[in-house]
Amino acid sequence: MINRIVFSILASLILLSPAWGAGEKLIVAWSAVAGSQAVPWITKEAKLFEKYGLDVTLIYIDGGSKATQTVLSGDVPIAQIGGNSPLAARLRGGDITMIAGLANVLAYSLVTGPDIKRPEDLKGKKLAVSRFGSNSDYATRKILTKWGLRPDRDVAVVQIPGGQPTRLATVQNGQVAGMVAQPPVTNLARKYRLNILAEPEDFGSAYPTTPISAAGAFLRDKRETARKFMKALVEGIYVYKTQKDFSKKVIANYMRVGDLEAVDDSYQFFSRLVPSKPYPTLE
Repeated sequence: MINRIVFSILASLILLSPAWGAGEKLIVAWSAVAGSQAVPWITKEAKLFEKYGLDVTLIYIDGGSKATQTVLSGDVPIAQIGGNSPLAARLRGGDITMIAGLANVLAYSLVTGPDIKRPEDLKGKKLAVSRFGSNSDYATRKILTKWGLRPDRDVAVVQIPGGQPTRLATVQNGQVAGMVAQPPVTNLARKYRLNILAEPEDFGSAYPTTPISAAGAFLRDKRETARKFMKALVEGIYVYKTQKDFSKKVIANYMRVGDLEAVDDSYQFFSRLVPSKPYPTLE
């Protein structure tokens, strides 16, 4: 199923995209409609991949679990994926490696409906995640456990794919009691007078929130391509940190968010977290 979806996406892109000359073609996936995914977007729009001879196509694959499967299948060699899925795959013997760490903390807040004011109010309720095994799933279960609530017993954890804005709508309409979110969605949640029950510091511990992961075969067979990708990405981080207006326009475009204050919130939050030298955390 995943192979058919990716093949269809790639076929469409090949038909619709203009020729880029002699650039080496490379497919790179991103896996969440969130400000944490901004660095590859900015690197692409600043034409830094082209500077290093790469013709990069960015594709969206909803959720870290599905994106990890796609990398493991060989359909996409590189993806920005929440750390939980590639780590779990690696521990099971999967041929996948983290090659960059773009935010090495668990950068989530827990957004809840107006009737949820304390952790104990979540008993018997539902919390939304993108997919089981994803970063949002890990963060949700971690904060519930910290509060002495048993995931899937005291509090139901349900999958609602489609990105954080989609899940925010389910909190607003009462379909679920809450969700973990990142800027700019947390900014929107405050505007909608929803509650923020936990902030990033409440989750604790270092964590690879948005690493870049790559297929082992790609790293072995296309080492120089991987080096070019990383050189472009590091320059993209510099652009992200120093060209605020350009970066905010890119974020707004990819996230389809028209609220400029929310976009600024996202930029301010994540540009501080992204290290200039994006080494994956060893903690």
